[in-house]
Amino acid sequence: MPTIIDKKIQQHGMALGGIGTGTVEINQNGTLTDWHIFNLGKWASADPKRQMQNLYDYEKNVMPFYIRTKQGNDLPKVRKLSHDVDGGEFRSMMYSWHKEVSEIHYDPSFPVCKLKYIDDSLPVNICSEFTSPFVPLDSRISGTPGFFASFFVENISNQDVEVSLLGKLKNPVNRGLMNRQLRNILQKDGDRIVLHMKSDSLEPHPQNGSICFSVSGENTRTSFIQSDFSLFFANYVLYTDFGTTEESYLFDFRDKGVLPDLGVETLPQWILNLSAEEIELLGDREVDSVMEQLLKMASVNRPFRRITEIDGDIFSCRKGKIAFILSVIKKMKSLAIDEKGQEAWGDAALCSSFVLSPGERKKVQFIVSWYFPHHISDAGRFVGHMYSNWFKDAREVNDFMYAHSQEILSKVGAFSSVLGHTDVDASFVNSWRNQLNTLLKCSWWSKEGDFALWEGYGSCGFHTTDITYQGSFGILALFPDLQLRQMKMGARFQREDGRVHHFFTPDFYSVDNGFDRVDMNPQFVLLVCRDYLWTGNKDYLKKMWSHVVKAMESIEKLDGNNDGLPDRETKRNTYDAWSFRGTSSYISSLWLAAVLAASRMAEDLGEQHLKQKWQAILEKGKESFKAKLWNNEYFSLWVDEEARDECCMTDQIDGQWYAQLLGLGNFIPEELLLGALEAVIKYNYHPETGLINAAYPKHTKPTLHTYRNVQAESNWSGIEFAFASALLENGMVKEATEITRNVDRRYFKAGRMFNHEECGNYYYRAMSSWSLLLSITGFRLDVPRGILEFIPPVESITGPWFSPSGFGYYRKNQKEFVLVCTYGSISFSKLIINIEKDVGQVFAGDRAVSFKVEEEPKCTIIDFGKKIEITPDTVLRII
Repeated sequence: MPTIIDKKIQQHGMALGGIGTGTVEINQNGTLTDWHIFNLGKWASADPKRQMQNLYDYEKNVMPFYIRTKQGNDLPKVRKLSHDVDGGEFRSMMYSWHKEVSEIHYDPSFPVCKLKYIDDSLPVNICSEFTSPFVPLDSRISGTPGFFASFFVENISNQDVEVSLLGKLKNPVNRGLMNRQLRNILQKDGDRIVLHMKSDSLEPHPQNGSICFSVSGENTRTSFIQSDFSLFFANYVLYTDFGTTEESYLFDFRDKGVLPDLGVETLPQWILNLSAEEIELLGDREVDSVMEQLLKMASVNRPFRRITEIDGDIFSCRKGKIAFILSVIKKMKSLAIDEKGQEAWGDAALCSSFVLSPGERKKVQFIVSWYFPHHISDAGRFVGHMYSNWFKDAREVNDFMYAHSQEILSKVGAFSSVLGHTDVDASFVNSWRNQLNTLLKCSWWSKEGDFALWEGYGSCGFHTTDITYQGSFGILALFPDLQLRQMKMGARFQREDGRVHHFFTPDFYSVDNGFDRVDMNPQFVLLVCRDYLWTGNKDYLKKMWSHVVKAMESIEKLDGNNDGLPDRETKRNTYDAWSFRGTSSYISSLWLAAVLAASRMAEDLGEQHLKQKWQAILEKGKESFKAKLWNNEYFSLWVDEEARDECCMTDQIDGQWYAQLLGLGNFIPEELLLGALEAVIKYNYHPETGLINAAYPKHTKPTLHTYRNVQAESNWSGIEFAFASALLENGMVKEATEITRNVDRRYFKAGRMFNHEECGNYYYRAMSSWSLLLSITGFRLDVPRGILEFIPPVESITGPWFSPSGFGYYRKNQKEFVLVCTYGSISFSKLIINIEKDVGQVFAGDRAVSFKVEEEPKCTIIDFGKKIEITPDTVLRII
């Protein structure tokens, strides 16, 4: 017997769907699971009871895909394009022709997931791409509730191959309710079939809405089963007076490679209600009418065809018809209700069939879309979904996706390609790509337009200020309108004393009472500054300015000894299980960074008196930060008069990191900054444990609230990514790579490459991984001053860039600098780069551009004297 090697399977798949629409996951075994598209479960509620809301059997075997091939007179071959972990629906080992493909190669490259299906017994190569409508800088398209499933089949044999691709969809509408009033509306239009599952019920039930399923392919034959009993889409035994048979839609698929084009819009309840006595009393025309209606259903038509193939005359008499009607209605009654007493009807299947000549390749596209508008929060308030402003049902969504499929898939493909267009370590790419998954998984986008992310999936609340601070870089770069909306939404709840909100709960109309977290005010100021610098939106800055001033004044009052640093009420912060005292390095660094940010914004608004005031605080605070907190190796956790806590905290100079990312400069001397970073690596990092939040060097004395604190000793990947970014900002590439690899490997080996955990799953803070992209590429953006900066910590690099107006990639080495815009545009009047050679010429496309050069110790400033714009038609080249 061969040795069986067991490897860890990823517990969570890549999310499919739109922003704020709910998601489905495509897993490494090829299955589609976690259909959290309804207004139930963790995506919709933090209430544990609602988290465990019974979705009935909609988590298993929802949408399997199959392929069938046939050559000449050989027997057909059927393969399921997934590996079941729960036994599946079909008794495969009783019918050995029903097999799964041998291997599935899983390549999730968010927002596209590629699967390659390996089976040497098939005469074709087959692969698929599951794609979300995730188009940067287009939140309208990216908020579309649906996904594409595109299959590509290539004939690798030397003779023609008949190919059929089949997809089945379990009906989710009003699942778990009696009298579901389902209606499956089917339309066939050339090479496309569209199946719209909806309900006639007007009840505002969370699962009342619609789902739409379509298939299309050029020069293909499409076929369908419009609607039937759920068990027919698995298999069941039919006992009749005409024999005992196994019934399943897969038998026809295997034998013919097509579906029978049968089914009805609604369950023929009137037939099920007929008693045996009533059937016997029917007239001949009524009997024929019942037979006609029954034979429209694939589950009835198939046994009928079996019987007539043997004895064509058996139904020529009334007796045979009555016997058949009685047999199938008896079975239908048992099929109509599942083991939980719920209605089990309405599932459907679509099929695309074609012939491939040797070497020929063909694409078949399935589209799944949904529309479930009845989103009610735990407070009983209507939240709804943004997508209901654009569509009236799932059919409209599907038609939109089909009509724009080429455009959408092209843009998504370009984005996915640019995300990975780099020669940096793969762990960086994995980190900034995989965590974008959380943007789909955890987002709400209400009908009124409010937008936010869960702090953790179904845990804590929405738009948590101290988490948005680290996690929203990618949101701002890709969907700036949503990030600005999130910030303006939070500003509405700022308290009169200037304290900003913690998180929204249980919806977007109220917040918790977490105003005592002292780090949130400086984080709020830094967020507003970052958003302004990246977008250049002065109206946004003016709208937020009064909130910024109040936030600054609130923290300024916490300086009890007039040394420029807060030292009162510093106990509560994002490390909420860990009490600080007095002057904290973490909080003080955030405050000094906020002073820098506020000064910059004040300057742009002409608020000179505030700028001067804050500059004075900055100078005083800088000196106090060094004198009070530096212990000759790193910055102490906190100092409170004579008491000190010498714990080495990873986040001790968090504010300095943020200031560098924003291009605001340093408030810590370089030698102390590098020393602190080196100390964190020395004391807090080990390949076996990763980077923990804090540790006591052996020569220090612990304090009670820090010693073995749960948050001090744990790994928060969001902090690990941020610290690795800080290392890159200061040229420590080797160390940053080691830490990022450690996180990447740890989560991959745990089967959680998409699901990083902190206070809940799919934790928002881990989206700080986007800062790795900013730091390794050295990307800075100051739109108000027209400055674009690329100062990477490596001599040569190819890497992506993303701004609120466009995205692309750049290449920098000792000989040249090349800037390419793939989508949108980017404008600037000054370009700051670090190249060793003298700048000879600058070309924008074929046109030479005039410029002036200013040399700095670590960079070259190229001043064009006016704004230039780089578009997909214009490549900037410096030689």
